[in-house]
Amino acid sequence: MGDRVSNMVRPIIAVVILLVAFNAALVGAQESVSFKNFNSFKQVVPGVDFYASNRQEVTPYEKPVADGISRLKSLLGDNLPKGAIFICSTLAQKDSVFEPKVLKSGYSWTLTAITPQARMQEQLARMKSQMGTQISPEMLDRIKSRMSDTTSQTAVNAVVQQVAYAVLQTSLNKELQYRSSRVDDVKKSPLPDWLDIGIVAYASGVMTNLSYLQQHVDETFPLDDVLSMSRPFVGSSAADQGRGGGMGRGGNGNSGGSPEGMPAGGFSADTGGMPAGGFGGNTGGMPAGGFGGNTGGMPAGGFGGAPDSGRSGGTPSVRSGGASGGGRGSGNFGASGGQRGGMQRNLSKDEQDRNLFDGQASTFFAYLVDKIGLEKVKKLIKEVQEDKSCYEYLTQADVFGNGYAKVEDDWTSWVKTLQAPPGSRNPGSF
Repeated sequence: MGDRVSNMVRPIIAVVILLVAFNAALVGAQESVSFKNFNSFKQVVPGVDFYASNRQEVTPYEKPVADGISRLKSLLGDNLPKGAIFICSTLAQKDSVFEPKVLKSGYSWTLTAITPQARMQEQLARMKSQMGTQISPEMLDRIKSRMSDTTSQTAVNAVVQQVAYAVLQTSLNKELQYRSSRVDDVKKSPLPDWLDIGIVAYASGVMTNLSYLQQHVDETFPLDDVLSMSRPFVGSSAADQGRGGGMGRGGNGNSGGSPEGMPAGGFSADTGGMPAGGFGGNTGGMPAGGFGGNTGGMPAGGFGGAPDSGRSGGTPSVRSGGASGGGRGSGNFGASGGQRGGMQRNLSKDEQDRNLFDGQASTFFAYLVDKIGLEKVKKLIKEVQEDKSCYEYLTQADVFGNGYAKVEDDWTSWVKTLQAPPGSRNPGSF
């Protein structure tokens, strides 16, 4: 009997030893891995390794990425996939990043950020190839004068958004073949499209397209449609015109919406800062993990709409005019409140639809965290992965219940209280 038990136990012990050895080898490989033209800065942020020329280039990203990872853990758990961020200050560095090698080194995801210096080199190289002549000193000085020597907050926000998309994809879809060129493709996540955008907004502390949404709040999609529809498609040429931020084009541009430039550390109203993991208004009275506008509370309201249990619907309806009724006009911004952010360009209907969808998704997620609390939002994320519809969950007695009929008007009133920070730009501004 003893020999029989011993024979059964031996294979199990052998498997355990192999797993421990494999994990140790994987950790050792990550600790010893190096990449040409880069210095490594390991575990500056838990779960994220940085590669850059020097530590100074890492510093602007350190706290925002750490805050973003912390918020993702509050939603998805502590066991997040490990990734690497390459900060390129020269074109040689950018060209040397080879994604398959990075992934084979034990990372689940990788992103490439471009510094203003590398961005200028890229622009000069493009101009030389197009003009076929040397750039005059006057033009060179003009280009340099427009380039900042420091990484902007908008560029940092774009990186944090990309980190959130990468973590979402690789943690929720274990079979995913990761590609940074498609990191912000919400179709690569098993969650409904609006929930992807809402989680990324929560993690990055940037409520996408807030100014645009507030100016067009009477033209939004019904929230029931937002919860079930696919994110409006925008062709690459149109999206690239509005693309900004500090990520390389290898999928690392803007995440599809124009970040509002909110301070790292949380969704803020007019104070410019708030407790880690939370959102606040100028009263400072919101609990940790909550969201607030400049009133510190939620106005009363009402909302209704026919339930839609599907994950991706057909053509959504739009309130008060909208795309089908011509209510959005030419896409110029500032029709009701003056143009912001300098010259504007006309947006196509698809771009207008996406801007509204992204704005609604990010603010409704913030509204839910504020209204029902982080724990119930975490449960929502879990249950939709098990094919439960968002509508079905939100109308449960312990969530909104019969009060769900009032949510849309309540959310609309709440959005109007939010204050976009100074210097934020509308999508489409140059």
